Amino acid sequence: MITNERQYLITKTELARFQSALAAAATQNKKLHPLLRKAARDGLQSQADELSEEIAAYEKLRAGKETRFEFDSIAQLAEGLIKARIARNLTQKELAESLNLKEQQIQRYEATMYKSAPLKRIEAVAVALGVRRTVRMDVSLPMARAKG
Repeated sequence: MITNERQYLITKTELARFQSALAAAATQNKKLHPLLRKAARDGLQSQADELSEEIAAYEKLRAGKETRFEFDSIAQLAEGLIKARIARNLTQKELAESLNLKEQQIQRYEATMYKSAPLKRIEAVAVALGVRRTVRMDVSLPMARAKG
């Protein structure tokens, strides 16, 4: 997941490199067995596709085209907060300033998917981002024992 402009630019550069490698692969390696050439092209194409998807997802968030995020676990909450920041067109620095934190603290939280953030801080981030929450909990209970 791309979380900031720096990563976005790096990812776009990497995609261009993969696309160049794909173009070169089409004309080079004629001495390789066709199956090996195909495997090499497929590997490059797979990587290029993944990078393209990440770029498209980031651009969609940044353009405000995605503003609702659903998740199935508390662990996915962090990804939702990062997506909300991007959708609000806030940089990590701007979010940090709104919370009276240093930019590096937000960078650390996002890099570790908020694992080191106390619950109060996660709540403060959600409020700063204007996140509205709906919580639904499903509790799995053990199967009732059959009486014999």
